[in-house]
Amino acid sequence: MLQVKRNETSCAFHYKDMPALHRIDEHARLIVTTWSGEATDRELIDALRRYQQDIRSRPNYHGFNEIVDFSGASDYRLSTEGLRMLVKVAAEGDVQGLKTRLAIVVGSPFAYGLARVYEAYRTLVPSLHKEVHVFRNYGEAVEWMTGSHAAEHRG
Repeated sequence: MLQVKRNETSCAFHYKDMPALHRIDEHARLIVTTWSGEATDRELIDALRRYQQDIRSRPNYHGFNEIVDFSGASDYRLSTEGLRMLVKVAAEGDVQGLKTRLAIVVGSPFAYGLARVYEAYRTLVPSLHKEVHVFRNYGEAVEWMTGSHAAEHRG
């Protein structure tokens, strides 16, 4: 079940059966997803499909950048094939001709490695429409997202 909370400049989407919370800042044109609990292939792919269907499919959110914060994830059970499928599903949601950014924030060396593999797979997608970077610090991800810090970050 999807719950939506809205105020003047932002809204939040939360699925009761998924460990993801999506906050949308319409003024900053930014979608922030916070993941808690275990991250598995199936849960990530299912959550991404729901996100694309319920949020990214709305034309008013097409040009928004995204931060996905996995620093609160407790465990990762991801396979190489699962990461490839995640990239495929994510790329299907890209809006042709529209460049956006995705910052992935992680809290452990293991998660950093997994996220870098995802980043590498994502760059192999033909006609890439999303610039992806991995961060160990949420503040650096926000700086990169808002353009207030031009250097590329690699924690």
